[in-house]
Amino acid sequence: MDYKKILVLCIDRDADIERKIGEKGPIYGIDNLLDVATRLGLEDPTESDTNALFETVRLGKKFEKEGRLAMVAVLTGSEYLGVESDLELSRQLEEVLSKHKVDGTVIVTDGAEDEYILPVIESKTNVIALKRVVVKQAARLESTYYILLDFLKDIANDPKLSRLLLGMPGIAFVLYMLLGQHGWRLIVGVMGVFLLIKGFGLEGQVEKLYDDLKSSFITGKISFYTYVVAVLIGVVGIISGYDKLRTGAYATTLSAVPLFISGSINLLMFAAFVALIGKSIDALMEGRKVGKYMVTGVFVGAFYLITDAISRFILGFMDLATFAIWIIVGLILSLFAILARRSVKKRSKARASKARASKARATKAKATKASSKTKK
Repeated sequence: MDYKKILVLCIDRDADIERKIGEKGPIYGIDNLLDVATRLGLEDPTESDTNALFETVRLGKKFEKEGRLAMVAVLTGSEYLGVESDLELSRQLEEVLSKHKVDGTVIVTDGAEDEYILPVIESKTNVIALKRVVVKQAARLESTYYILLDFLKDIANDPKLSRLLLGMPGIAFVLYMLLGQHGWRLIVGVMGVFLLIKGFGLEGQVEKLYDDLKSSFITGKISFYTYVVAVLIGVVGIISGYDKLRTGAYATTLSAVPLFISGSINLLMFAAFVALIGKSIDALMEGRKVGKYMVTGVFVGAFYLITDAISRFILGFMDLATFAIWIIVGLILSLFAILARRSVKKRSKARASKARASKARATKAKATKASSKTKK
């Protein structure tokens, strides 16, 4: 296509021209753009928009020499980048296009920031070229700057990235500030817990626990307080296991594991039962069934028996016969808990299915009744 009428459009998305020399867009004509560029360069010699204005004038003169009718203009947005700036640019562009009918538009910008408005411009006019003006000495530096800027924006706008790349280092800095050199062990532990959660895909369970805790706090449920007590007991249990490692004797890291378990397992299981008791009390107060919490309690008890028996047997505190009895009892309780849990799920599904069927019948009956009234 032969473009006879071309609009050369300079974009100043952050409105540097308006803020520094008081000129608001749209600004038309080669002479006016040269005047604006000169005043802007004198006001701030480091301003990159000056180069974009001169390039706009150069392209306009080039098209005129080629025998085309060239119109040059500059649009100024707003210092508040984003929706407000883009709305102002869109308004000015419509004003320009209403006065000058063109076959195509050439966009001139001074960097990647201005190019965010490009889809809006393309929706209103035929963009035939894009000219990005960057000072040659700073081309690589500016490209790196915008890459880093986009990356930081992605981090700030994405909750998952911000928690990972900002939240975790923030926790580490706070722990180091509070504990000094001794905080590194705790920092590594926190990172280890995070990696375990991500590695085994436990994010959903952790978020559910957090939502449950927040809901319990807002509504004043008993479970919130029992959760807090359970966490405190669990922390004491971990410290107790660590103290046993410091005072006990072990030859290898593998033998240290059962020693840590034997020192912490009692308090950790007690913490789990405290949390379950709180949930059960809430369920009773709300008129809900506590069967699933009782089943979970049985499973926790079975896990305690098996884990404690293994650690005691490895440490030599339990003979083989007693070890076998504890393991068998733990497995029986685990099997009972699994079967009971499946039974509860089946009954819940059956009740839900009955409720849906009843609702469908009621809807059908209502529709039949309405149809019979219409016929009458």
